Amino acid sequence: MQNSSRQIKIGGMISYFTIAFSIIAGLIYTPWMISIIGQADFGLYTLATSLVTMVTIDLGLSAAVTRFVSKYKAQNDTHGISRFMGIAYKLFIGLAVIFLLLLTVMYFNVEHIFVKLNPDELGKVKVLLAVAGLYSVISFPFQPLDGLLFSGEWFIFHKITGLVHKVLNIVLMVGALIMGYGLYSLVVVNAGLGILLIIWKLYFLKKKDWTPINWKGFDSVLVKEIFSFSLWVMVISIAQRLILNITPSVLGMTSGSKEIAIFSAAMTIEGYVWTFATVFGSMFLPKVAQIIYKDDGGPEAIQELMIKVGRIQFIMLGAIVSIFLVAGKGFFLNWLGADFERSYLVAVFLILPGLLTIPQEIASTALVASNKVKFNAYSKIIIAAVSVVLSYLLSLRFGSTGAGFAIFIGNIVGGVIVMNIIYVRVLKINIWKFFKQCQVKMALPFILVVFIGLALNYFFPSISWTATIVKSVVLGLIYCFAAYFLALNNYEKDLVLGVIKRKIQ
Repeated sequence: MQNSSRQIKIGGMISYFTIAFSIIAGLIYTPWMISIIGQADFGLYTLATSLVTMVTIDLGLSAAVTRFVSKYKAQNDTHGISRFMGIAYKLFIGLAVIFLLLLTVMYFNVEHIFVKLNPDELGKVKVLLAVAGLYSVISFPFQPLDGLLFSGEWFIFHKITGLVHKVLNIVLMVGALIMGYGLYSLVVVNAGLGILLIIWKLYFLKKKDWTPINWKGFDSVLVKEIFSFSLWVMVISIAQRLILNITPSVLGMTSGSKEIAIFSAAMTIEGYVWTFATVFGSMFLPKVAQIIYKDDGGPEAIQELMIKVGRIQFIMLGAIVSIFLVAGKGFFLNWLGADFERSYLVAVFLILPGLLTIPQEIASTALVASNKVKFNAYSKIIIAAVSVVLSYLLSLRFGSTGAGFAIFIGNIVGGVIVMNIIYVRVLKINIWKFFKQCQVKMALPFILVVFIGLALNYFFPSISWTATIVKSVVLGLIYCFAAYFLALNNYEKDLVLGVIKRKIQ
């Protein structure tokens, strides 16, 4: 087992560097890419990839790998890991065959599903679906590799690999588009790099943390235990796909390719925000499993970790959201042009609920580690049901804006109200203490930046790139000073000073 604290800290720093690269590259690359392939083709690309993502559901087995291997490692049960992984790989291979059949059926029925698309657009979707779908089927049996890396706390390697993959992906896609290969090169490059990434992960695990896999037999008791956990994770996966990934398909049925593109641009920003704010959350499953299975920690230990991590997540997320609220409209107008102005409001709807849900990730992880993941599923089912129904109804009249508002309502009902009831009743978390220590005590910098930002917009209404960047930098500095002097406790201030000292040295 690795040095957990070091792996988390360095892995987190690499993650933030990766996110910064992704955002900067995306700001430059995405509008350039859209100018090369066109707004409609960008919508079709998003549609095809969302279809593949929606179909290739792993039934919760990826989460099961991380959860069970983390549990076995906390109990020093090497034999259990070998036995579990043998069964897991067999299940993944079986699912890959099923997904191939489903994608084949979808491929031959595209014209019956998306009646709003013209014949040329339908032909492009078919090609994109074929390439992206085939790659997903081939790569699917290797999904347990990430679970093994996380359960073994190899966060540094995992994050460096992700960074290299993103850099190469952008570089090769730019090269392919410059050489005139067009829309289809986007999925071809992604597939080729994805396969190379799988080979690299296999090599690393073989050298550093290889546990022999027991391919013999089929332990029905263990399979039942796996599925009693993964069934609910599967429900969560389906629900999550219904929340965001199915929305382009809904818009394809109700509004057309331009509304898909507007929503996709907003979804890109939401993805950046979510990734930035949840860097550390996924790394704490081994730690939470140790608290539950090895240290026999109670609700107090979970809540202490929840508050410590949640405060850090909220202060980071608050900086992004507060600045985006006052500078986001100018950002979209400069980034993608007037055709994407409505993407700003859609993005606001998508990211606002995260101020309440993302800082609570540790509690959600505790439900997973303690095999109470079904309660996470209840929440996601409610979010998905509300979001999908309202998305269809509202997008008929309001397009992508209606879909974004529908998802906002779904997240408030299921992600905030329902989940907090679950945390109180199931985990025995004092949720009011959490909100007081996290959102309430950390809210002043957020409020301050929003009010000052609105004042800047009133007195300096310019939305040029220069004005937007200057406003964002000024607001960012105000937020940093306000957070340090008005919100952070001594422990958090020491973390900030420690990072600054390391950078200077």
